[in-house]
Amino acid sequence: MLLLVVTSLTTQAHTLPVTGVVIHCDAGSTAVAVTVHLPLLAGADPAGIIAARLHIRLDGTAFRPSTIEIQRGPQSDTVTWSAKEWRPALTIAVDAPLFPDHPEDTTVVLIYQKDHGAQDRLSGRMILTPGHPADVAGDGLLGTVRRFVVMGVLHILSGPDHILFVLGLILTGGTVRQLLGLITAFTLAHSITLSLTALNIATPSPGIVEPAIALSIIVVGLENLWRHGANYRLRVGVAFGFGIFHGFGFAGALTEAGLPEQAIGWSLAAFNLGVECGQGCILLLALQLLHAIDRTGPIARQVTTRYLSIAIAIAGAIWFIDRI
Repeated sequence: MLLLVVTSLTTQAHTLPVTGVVIHCDAGSTAVAVTVHLPLLAGADPAGIIAARLHIRLDGTAFRPSTIEIQRGPQSDTVTWSAKEWRPALTIAVDAPLFPDHPEDTTVVLIYQKDHGAQDRLSGRMILTPGHPADVAGDGLLGTVRRFVVMGVLHILSGPDHILFVLGLILTGGTVRQLLGLITAFTLAHSITLSLTALNIATPSPGIVEPAIALSIIVVGLENLWRHGANYRLRVGVAFGFGIFHGFGFAGALTEAGLPEQAIGWSLAAFNLGVECGQGCILLLALQLLHAIDRTGPIARQVTTRYLSIAIAIAGAIWFIDRI
């Protein structure tokens, strides 16, 4: 009798009362995989049951897969229904559970999205039961904007080549209007090429872009050392011309993260805003330090400008050699 009870409990424990739904989202598609224990199907066609009971909406529109596959599990006690639609989503609504006639079974939904390093990250989790049959997960527009702003800030702060170029631009000083003009020229240039690359209009090879960015740092450092008197127009041209290549460099991070098709404009604007916020913080800090040096006398400022420009040019030369 004891043996029969233990055998019965072991058999019952073998099948976990969970139906798993895994949703993978990337920049161009949404894939859904549903794993069901065969006893719950009671001999019914899994494709028909799952299609009829699993209701998914991507940004408010029903999930309509273009491909569907059915696979048996390795132990033959489960079956997996896989489907994909070539459409990304910011918000995902799921209406289940798949087996409401089995109250002991829970539908667990896991949602994965690609992060800026192209790695899957768990972005949402749902536990669906007959008492809680539906839920919504995802960034939404506000969350997407926030995510891309943060991404832009982190990218500029983690990019020493971009930082040194901007620092080299402002190192020799000038009026507030001139400094704003320099930064505006740089911002306008990299905004144009960032958008062109993110929208797949222009995608130059990194083998050209990365050495050009390093060359821009050499040029701005040497120009600080060689120029005699203010040459504002030349400096604006350098800021705009090389800003084009820096924009292509910014776009690399954005391309890896993937732009959501239904919020391309917002995502681009948010990423650019993040870059400008990070750049603004660097500028404010640098200008405060330079102002403090100015108060110690003109000689201190000249020495600081000279040796920082030498360091900037050397760093650019090292990167240029490495990147070619």
